[in-house]
Amino acid sequence: MLLRIAYSKLETAKYIAHLDLTRVFERAMRRAKIPMAYSEGFNPHPKIAFGSALAVAVEGEREYVDVELRQDMDIREVLGRLQEQLPSGIRLLEGRVVQTGSKALMAVLNAASYLIRVPMALPIGPERLAEGMDAWLKREHIPFARYSKKGRTDKDIRPWVKRLTGSVEGDAVIVELEVEVGNSGSVRPEEVLASLRDLENLPFDLDALQIKRTGIYVHYEGQHYSPLDPDHKRGFRSEAR
Repeated sequence: MLLRIAYSKLETAKYIAHLDLTRVFERAMRRAKIPMAYSEGFNPHPKIAFGSALAVAVEGEREYVDVELRQDMDIREVLGRLQEQLPSGIRLLEGRVVQTGSKALMAVLNAASYLIRVPMALPIGPERLAEGMDAWLKREHIPFARYSKKGRTDKDIRPWVKRLTGSVEGDAVIVELEVEVGNSGSVRPEEVLASLRDLENLPFDLDALQIKRTGIYVHYEGQHYSPLDPDHKRGFRSEAR
């Protein structure tokens, strides 16, 4: 039985790292006595697979996880027993049985939306904000440098951004952002804001960002679908023909 679950990760749960989240769900399922399926081999592990990872300190209003069980169970019973064992801030929203062998979440989820609050180091008005965002969106290429243990990597982040709007609220800017996600990568919200600050001279205080992922979707022909919605498969079948 393959169960796909929608959940939220808010408040203090936003500090649970992605790798730790797998262990959180595994321990909760063990305590709830839910019979998980395991991989084969020398070091078997539970068949738990999440959608695109959330960065630490980023909240998620509607995230997804696939859990494979060894036997069929009532969905409401699974969700109820599992919820009792999960930490504060992780709330199960709904679940649905999906066909075993269905494409993994990482293979179908291709768009994400964010709501970001960023304080301003200096005051600006709505016109200046709109001017800066419009100029950024009109750029064909926006290089951004990422640093890791392997060194510096330059990436063009512009193609990943599909929608960007903002409004001034008091001493902060509220940004709505939609980006592509997938196995080939994505762009981080803080990278977009850093680029706006550096290229368009918008006075963002990036040390005090508050980021919430409001959704992650299957995007096809201008529409957003939930991976729990059977209709989301229609677009992929059409695309394959």
